[in-house]
Amino acid sequence: MYTSYIGRRLLMLYRERTGEDLTARQFFEQQLYPLFYAHKRYLQWVPNSPFAQKVAQGNLVAGKTESDIQLATFHHKVASVVPDASFVIGFPAAGVEGTTSGQVSNIGPKIDNEDIYCSWIGGALGVGVGSGFSLLISEDDVLWTLFQGWKHYRTYLEQRPGLKGNQIDTWNGHWLAHSFNRHFEPNHPLDEFEIKLVETAGVLSIPTREWVQILFSLAYHYPDQNLMAYAYCLAKDNKTIGFVPLQLGSINRLCDLNSKLFLFPEAVQSAGTDALLRLYATHYGFARACQLGAIGLAAIEPAKLRDYVGGPDYAPKPLSIKTEEAAIQFAFQQIWILAMLNNQELYTAADRLAEALHQFTQRNDHRDSGRGKKNLDRQAEGVFVRNRAAFIDRLTDILAESGSQAGSYLDVFDEAVRQATLMPVDNFPLFIILTRFRYVARQSQGSLAIPTESSPA
Repeated sequence: MYTSYIGRRLLMLYRERTGEDLTARQFFEQQLYPLFYAHKRYLQWVPNSPFAQKVAQGNLVAGKTESDIQLATFHHKVASVVPDASFVIGFPAAGVEGTTSGQVSNIGPKIDNEDIYCSWIGGALGVGVGSGFSLLISEDDVLWTLFQGWKHYRTYLEQRPGLKGNQIDTWNGHWLAHSFNRHFEPNHPLDEFEIKLVETAGVLSIPTREWVQILFSLAYHYPDQNLMAYAYCLAKDNKTIGFVPLQLGSINRLCDLNSKLFLFPEAVQSAGTDALLRLYATHYGFARACQLGAIGLAAIEPAKLRDYVGGPDYAPKPLSIKTEEAAIQFAFQQIWILAMLNNQELYTAADRLAEALHQFTQRNDHRDSGRGKKNLDRQAEGVFVRNRAAFIDRLTDILAESGSQAGSYLDVFDEAVRQATLMPVDNFPLFIILTRFRYVARQSQGSLAIPTESSPA
């Protein structure tokens, strides 16, 4: 019951930072319940819990609100009923025929009442990452930041009558990404905080923050750390991915865009790192990314990159960077490859090779013939193959074609071949696609074409 552990962590943190020695029940009554359930619209919906059950007319008592009666019912169940999912967050359903009955066992420790209250505290600290999944992260700064965001969610909800409630995990994702932003001002926490609400059938809701954006914020706050997160989904059918390592150190290599702004269109270079990172899109969804064993650089592979790499069953698509959106994704794809290679020499070799191939296609002795120019373009494109032996053969063919000008390409080709033979097999396709990207940038003669000497720091 990891929710109870997380809840207890926040409770201990609360005691340390406020000096108030509250029990879990007291914390629930004083801090969580007034914000989450003492209103018509809740911050969190727990199916079949006392707060999800309408109070019968005959059970209403003079001087007591419906919320008061629901709270009393909840306390009664905690004190006297065998724990189940209706009032313990993260627990299996009662009985053996529910959708979570596979979790049921008659072996296990007795659950303390304090642990039940802690499960509600911990259950309110999930960070929504899409497809119904949430993360629990046992880090003091994360837990305290999310706790501080609860009151802002209540205010945000009350100020928007058309906004549905029960989205605490989704809110937590937005709040964490905002609070761990490099421009966050603790004394003015709502400055620059903005959510683009979506409308469905006349009802407004908060969209889930992209999981990669939450990782970028964590990577900024913990630049050299690897964290452990617990991934789960509490819905009609509970799902548990389990503990997933977050390799934030490697992800941070991609987030440092200051030295790589030259790869982006000039029109967006002044937008800043945070604004640019919000445009990043991934190939994997969150659940699929977890199947890689850890959330690191490989898991945040840019969307559509594989279209340009090709595979055994399909040829690579032609690169097009005619629109600003395409140019931005083109830049991110290059930056991700640079981060994966993590080798300045490989970038330099790829960039110099791209320049040499570009110069090869501009040879004056073929300018008078459109067919000849197309043949040169085709020959240069032929270098971008996934097989190292074929790659070397294609470079050799270009040297032979170049005749007296071969000497101007020889050093660059030699270095490219040297790097290709020394690098791990898995890196070679990345080296090839990076070279192709740099080549297309030059061929496009647009804002992405950069001088040969430009390179990331």
